[in-house]
Amino acid sequence: MSLSFRLPNEPPTAADLAERDRFQAMVRESLPSVRASAEAWRNGLAAFVTLIGSAVVIKGRTTTADLSVPWRLAVTVLIGGGLALAVTGLWHALAAQSGTRPLAVTLADIQREYGSMDAFELALAIRAARRLTLARRAVALALACLFIGTALTWWAPGA
Repeated sequence: MSLSFRLPNEPPTAADLAERDRFQAMVRESLPSVRASAEAWRNGLAAFVTLIGSAVVIKGRTTTADLSVPWRLAVTVLIGGGLALAVTGLWHALAAQSGTRPLAVTLADIQREYGSMDAFELALAIRAARRLTLARRAVALALACLFIGTALTWWAPGA
């Protein structure tokens, strides 16, 4: 199969060229922008996990000691699950911020797989943005679990 190329009917307009330049600038800024956002999320999540983890360690036993076993189990699953989800969110934020390609990549590898450095950086930015989205979702679920688990300690009947 041979490829044949045709010239366009008219040259690109100034608006077309400006749009192309704006797109290239956006592509070049996408990776640093996503990583900066991920860094902010990582810092916030690290503080959140530290705060919640400390509170659970300090207050956990005394808060649940008077609960019946089924209620204590429910609180443990919810609070433990919330902490696990928060740590998962932190892990995804770290991966989004620092990148996930552990192996060195050569320019030839990049050109073969992506075609250009811009396309490679855009692929990294998309991958980081997806990891950051996973981090945000994990944290949302963590907050729900932690809130429900805490509410259960307030309203659950005693043993």
